[in-house]
This record gives sequence, structure tokens and C-alpha cells, in this order.
Amino acid sequence: MSERETQSLEEIGAGALLAEVDALKLDHWRLVQILCISSPGGNELDYSFGGGYAMRTLRLRTGPKDPVPSITHIYPAAFLYENEIRDLFGVRIERIDPDWEGKVYDVAATKPFSKVSVAATSSERPGEAR
Repeated sequence: MSERETQSLEEIGAGALLAEVDALKLDHWRLVQILCISSPGGNELDYSFGGGYAMRTLRLRTGPKDPVPSITHIYPAAFLYENEIRDLFGVRIERIDPDWEGKVYDVAATKPFSKVSVAATSSERPGEAR
């Protein structure tokens, strides 16, 4: 990022997320927010970081069942964002620490903000043999 450029947006894949976030941490960037947007085809996660007056956002697009690695071992404060995103949008964020196991909010509906429509496999349907 040049001196004149104060914000950037970069699309990345799930496999690159941890390396990119770790590099930002080593370069003293702070975690500003994690945003989730749901669409019928999946979710979009925006990880925003601040450094001085600059802002950098990493955008990760996921399918309905794609796993996303947790960044809590790099930025511990991310645990609340990640637990919330998993509870409200159904994103499969793996290895959150601490993991509140779906108990961040007491909501009437499962994944109330998710627009993703996924057919359950036989092992995921209630009442089916596992």
C-alpha cells in the first residue's frame, strides 16, 4: 500500500487467510472489525485492519458449507466476532477460542441472518440414523 493510499480491499481464499492475518499482526496492524454479509449462494466475510491512518480489508467468500479458520490465536479479540457470525449466519468457523458453542445469543431461529439455502444430508436431518 502506498503512502497516498489509505485503504485497500483484497479478495483472498480461506487457505490464505491465516498467513495474511499473521503478516498483518507482525506488522502491527490492529483488528478493527469482522463483517459478514449473507447471500443465497454463500457468505462474504470482510476482515478489516487498521495501521496508523490506513485501513486494509481482506475479503473472503465462502460457500454454504465451506470451513473458515478462526483467527483467535492471532487476534484473541476476534472470538466475539467469530462466535456471533457462526451463530447468526451459520458460517463454519473452526477452532474459535473460546468457543461459546452457539450460545452467544438467545434467538428463536437458527442462523436468523443467513440467506443461504442448503439441503441437509441424511446424517444432518433430525430423526435420521447417524
